[in-house]
Amino acid sequence: MAEPVKLDRTWLCSVLFLDIVQYSRQSLEVQTQWKQRFNEHLAGAIKECPETDRVILDTGDGAAICFLGDPETAMFAALRLMSAIAEEQPQTGSALRVRAGINLGSVKLVKDINGNLNAVGDGINMGQRVMSFAGENQILVSRSFYEVASSISESYASLFKYEGVRTDKHVREHTLYELHPPDSARATLAGDTAAVAHAAPLTGAQITTVESHLAAILGPIAPHLVRNAVQHTENAAELREALLAFIPSEPERRQFVAACREILPVAPDSTQPATEAPKKAAAAPQALEPALLEQARKALAAHIGPMARVLVERAAAKAETRAALYQLLAAEIASPKDREEFLKQAAADHSK
Repeated sequence: MAEPVKLDRTWLCSVLFLDIVQYSRQSLEVQTQWKQRFNEHLAGAIKECPETDRVILDTGDGAAICFLGDPETAMFAALRLMSAIAEEQPQTGSALRVRAGINLGSVKLVKDINGNLNAVGDGINMGQRVMSFAGENQILVSRSFYEVASSISESYASLFKYEGVRTDKHVREHTLYELHPPDSARATLAGDTAAVAHAAPLTGAQITTVESHLAAILGPIAPHLVRNAVQHTENAAELREALLAFIPSEPERRQFVAACREILPVAPDSTQPATEAPKKAAAAPQALEPALLEQARKALAAHIGPMARVLVERAAAKAETRAALYQLLAAEIASPKDREEFLKQAAADHSK
C-alpha cells in the first residue's frame, strides 16, 4: 500500500461501520466464534476492492472500512456481507447478527502507535452514529451517502428507502435511508415468487436464470437486484436496461447481454447495451468541455482522493460555467486551507 501518498491528507470517502449485535454479552468462546465468522464474511465482501483503495479498522466488536474510491464499492460490500451472514444463519446454532451504517464524510489517514495505517475524523464518527440507529441485519446510510450514490445511477436510487430523521445523544439530527439487503429478496423468493413473476414478463424459472447470470458478475447481491428490478419494469427490454446499469464494465455488460439473449433479447439492429444510449443522451446538454472536467477532477483529487470523479460529474450537471463548477467543488473540501489552495490553483490554471 502506498502509505506515504495517503498520509497527511484529508480524504472524502465512504465509511462502512459494522457492529456485531450483542457481542459483549456473549461468552469468550462465542465471541471468538462470532468474530472469526465475521472476519471471514467481511474478507469475502471486500475482496473485489483493491487494498490501496481501502483502510480497515478493527473496532473489537466489529469494524470500520474507509473506501477511498467509488462510493458504490461500500454499498455493494455491505450488501454482500449481509447476504453471506443471512445465508449462514439456518446452518449455525448461534446466529451471527450485524448492523451497518454507511456515511460519506471526511477522514484523516494517520499511523497508529504500532505504525499501522489508521483513520480518524468526522466521517467515521458519523458512520458509527448512523450504524447505531440500525436494527439487526439492517443497513442504514446517511443523507450525504444517499445523495451521491443515488446520483450515480437511477437504478441505485431504487435500492434505498427513506427511514426518517433520528436524533443522537448529542442532539444532532440524522436523515437516514435504508439500503435493502439481499435477505429481503430471499423473503420475496420464498413467500411471493408468483407475485414477482406476475409483475414481470418472465416466468419464475427465467428470473432464476437471470439471477444466476448476474450473480456470476456481481456476486450474492444479484437476486436482490433482479427481484427489485422486475417490480419496476414492464417488459424484458426495460428489465435488461435496469440490470445493465448495475454492471460496472463494458466487457461484463456484453457478457451479461450474451448470456441472457434468449430471455432478455436485444433488438436485431442494436449493436450496444441499452445503457449506453441514455449516457449519450445525458451527455448532449453538457456545457463544459471534457478537458475542463478532467482538469477539475485532477485538481480536486489532490485534496480528497478518487471520490473526485463522482463529485465532478455531479457538479458538472449543475454548473453552466467554469467558475460555478469550481465553486461547487470547493464546497466539497473540508479543510479551509485546502479549499483556498484548490481555488488558487484553479485561478492559476485558468490564467495559463
